[in-house]
Amino acid sequence: MSTTSVNDKPNGDGHALQYWEPRRALTLDAARRHSIFVRRARYLLLGFALLLVAMLIWYFINAPKPMTPTGNAEENVKMINPVYKGRTSDSLPYRINADEAVRYFARPDEVNLSNPVLNFLREEGAPESVIVAASGLYNNATQVLELRQEVQLNTDNGYQCQTSHARVFVKSKRIEGDEPISCSGEFGTVLGNAYEINDDYTEFVFKNGMTGHIIPDKTEDILSANETEPQESP
Repeated sequence: MSTTSVNDKPNGDGHALQYWEPRRALTLDAARRHSIFVRRARYLLLGFALLLVAMLIWYFINAPKPMTPTGNAEENVKMINPVYKGRTSDSLPYRINADEAVRYFARPDEVNLSNPVLNFLREEGAPESVIVAASGLYNNATQVLELRQEVQLNTDNGYQCQTSHARVFVKSKRIEGDEPISCSGEFGTVLGNAYEINDDYTEFVFKNGMTGHIIPDKTEDILSANETEPQESP
């Protein structure tokens, strides 16, 4: 009968066989944990993607609808209740305000005005005079105010005029127009087919024919009457 001695010292192959089963078990457990992590991550990413899609759908449904532009395509700036201030050639202040002003790219110095109002002083210390209209065009560079429709002038010294066109040279304090005008004041009432108002808005020139009712100066009448009365010699 033969016997074989057993070597208690493990060689390289024995060492690998000894630890193979635990390592294999650990590898399988790690693989299972990794698979669970990947599966949960996929579910999390899928849920996040679904949430984003739901938010986008909600945004497109509830987002405000774009407004259709109602103005001109060349419109640049629209202002509500604008105010323009400046001074005349004799350093008196003036003020232009309106309900609305529109400026265009093509004409940067001009603004279209809705219901413009010009307040100005004829002379130092005088109350304000005013010109109103339904529409207007103001050139900030030349300080010229072009007024159209329902133009009314009221000066502090009692002159009142109505016309449909007035070109106001704000800085030099004069007005001209190529439409009929009706004016009333201490001189009476005068109608003209065109006009100019010069000399700080005190000189009225009516063109292309005029009609009117002139009130004579009563002081001059009295003086004339006194001059013609016979005088007694001492």
